[in-house]
Amino acid sequence: MNRLIRGELIKARSSRATWALAAVAPAFCVLWVVLQALLPAPSDALRLAGVYNMAQQAYLFTLIIGILGMTGEYRHQTITWAFLLTPRRGAVMTAKLAAYGLVGLAVAAVSALVTLVAGVVALSLAGHAALSPDVPVILLGAMLSTAIYAPMGVALAVLVRNQVAAVILAVLLFTYGDSALAWLIPDVFAWLPSGAARALGGMRAEGGALLPAWGGALLFTGYVAAIALVARLVTLRRDVT
Repeated sequence: MNRLIRGELIKARSSRATWALAAVAPAFCVLWVVLQALLPAPSDALRLAGVYNMAQQAYLFTLIIGILGMTGEYRHQTITWAFLLTPRRGAVMTAKLAAYGLVGLAVAAVSALVTLVAGVVALSLAGHAALSPDVPVILLGAMLSTAIYAPMGVALAVLVRNQVAAVILAVLLFTYGDSALAWLIPDVFAWLPSGAARALGGMRAEGGALLPAWGGALLFTGYVAAIALVARLVTLRRDVT
């Protein structure tokens, strides 16, 4: 298993798309940090949570990294060689999930660090409190939720093997789909994947609209585990040629 994971990490590292997305993710977080620092907030606590939770905005990039890592195998038919070298398809799937979880964690860690620096600078320049004891917890939760999106991308890509279709579906689902459903049924957002991930990432809302961080962690991890389980079963049964 260790060799399989190392092999998947080499594949990810050799992809220019991985490096490009990893580079853009922190810059995207900075843009959101500046926006959040300038927006009015009901309290300093909500402002700080809103600013440092922007480390989670890297989630879209880790999600796409995971999708490309899996759909690229089908697109170039290297998945056939992977299963010939390691006939245990479940082991290959597990290794890919683990490897891209590590890649996602690395991207998330850099994004969190950049968000911390940008947040301190932006809040200080705007004349607001720049730090609080909650900031490390918020950044840690944002980092974990962002990292988990990468293996989710891998699992989704098994179900939707076409690269373009998988990316478009994931972007629409996790940027507009959840929001649209939450607009129609406001009380359901906290129980959707995006709501759970945002709760884990330290996002706060007036009136306690989101789950606590631990609840978001359990729910979001459960979503990813369920999708990964379905993807594993599909991988075992589906013809890859």
